[in-house]
Amino acid sequence: MNEPGFGLAACQHCGQRIEFPQEGAGTAVACPSCEQATVLQDISAPVTEATEMTESAGITAGELKAALAGTVQPPRISVFYQLGLLLVAMFMVLLPVVYLAFVALLAYATYWYGDHARVMLEGFTGGIHVFIIKVILYLGPLIGGTIAVFFMFKPILARPRRTAEPEEMNPARQARLYQFIAHLCDMLQVPMPRRIYLDSQLNASAGFRRGLGGLLGNDRVLTLGLPLVAGLNTRQLAAVVAHELGHCTQGMAMRLGYVIDRIDGWFVRVVYARDSWDVAFEEWADSINDWRLSLIVVCARLAIWASRRILAMLLWVGHAASCFLSRQMEYHADACAVAVAGSAGLESLLLRLREQSVLQNLAFRSLNESWKKRRQLPDSLPEYLRQLESRMPPDFHEQAQQTLLNETSGWFATHPTPAQRIQKARQQAAEGVFVMEQPAGWLFQDFAGTARVATEQYYRQDLQLPVTEPMLRPVADFFPDRDGAK
Repeated sequence: MNEPGFGLAACQHCGQRIEFPQEGAGTAVACPSCEQATVLQDISAPVTEATEMTESAGITAGELKAALAGTVQPPRISVFYQLGLLLVAMFMVLLPVVYLAFVALLAYATYWYGDHARVMLEGFTGGIHVFIIKVILYLGPLIGGTIAVFFMFKPILARPRRTAEPEEMNPARQARLYQFIAHLCDMLQVPMPRRIYLDSQLNASAGFRRGLGGLLGNDRVLTLGLPLVAGLNTRQLAAVVAHELGHCTQGMAMRLGYVIDRIDGWFVRVVYARDSWDVAFEEWADSINDWRLSLIVVCARLAIWASRRILAMLLWVGHAASCFLSRQMEYHADACAVAVAGSAGLESLLLRLREQSVLQNLAFRSLNESWKKRRQLPDSLPEYLRQLESRMPPDFHEQAQQTLLNETSGWFATHPTPAQRIQKARQQAAEGVFVMEQPAGWLFQDFAGTARVATEQYYRQDLQLPVTEPMLRPVADFFPDRDGAK
């Protein structure tokens, strides 16, 4: 909800939120993000009776402080685990070195062939036709190898696609949520995150904000997904936040994990990602009909394919090791969640996450159809998921939980299965110190309005959809009434 005397506008080009004094409504200004001219039009939702009722039913500061008055002892990380993480990090750092060495070897092999195969061009023995074949045999591997070296070298300079930064929360407007997170930080003896973001993912995460700058300091951020929060109670949300803060207690392990994840992600892009250069090469190669030029194409494709297969093998060896250690990190973070919310709190969270995941998959299939046919989307994803759940069959929750219990994991799973995590939590048999079970949305000021802002940003910046205000429809428009009428 906006401060008195201030409005909230959205850039008509990029969707960036702009806060402005209300007397400036109707003024054309330059967007601070895309620098395009946009007219300030207040889009902040008026306070409705439903909103006032929700806020009056919220959680007071005293209630929250009393519920979070306990203390916990954060679990320690074993020396053997940290040593294993260090070894994996060293191995992952060596992978780019191996990659550069392989590119250099391919370049040298191309040079060596060009230097030693020149003997084929000496003399005209066999006539002009034989000489042309020799030229093709000489130039084919030489040009093909050069192309392969280029396509192996270009990912070194490639940067990942920039993604939009999620909405940052203002502690003055979300005081209760910040109080909630601050108490949990005190419990687990970790610094308060420098920034707390909201997005529209069914997930939460904690990490470093500014790459290596944050890695060397304490510039940690916490990101919460609004659809996730909307479907949880406060005890389950406490387990989520404690789990993410648990990663922050891991100190050096978290930093090494950050390095491993970045290198792992870079190698995935190197081996599997394709850009416009790759597409252009394949289009050119497919258009070749001359058998003489086909030799160049075959040599280039063979070199690129072989190099990527070798690198893929190296990648998967490192990825398997890093995933094993990632699963151990998740168990440690779960122990922090259990210490705060109890074994029952973590178990109920994992069961609820599976239900929300099933709902989201159903919702996205339906919304994709709606966008293709009518160019319409709901103005609030959390509310859409809530309405969808209310219309599910009675056995929905039981079926969703059954899929959770039957899930298995492999070598390349970054998380243990929910069943494994539940079993581990039950073994700890912890009561926890926070057992309040109120709707998690009560921790927010105007949760409905916040959800609408995050949903619109998600459509425009994450999904890159050209959404305009008329395309965002009330959630009720997407569901028939109980009697079947629209």
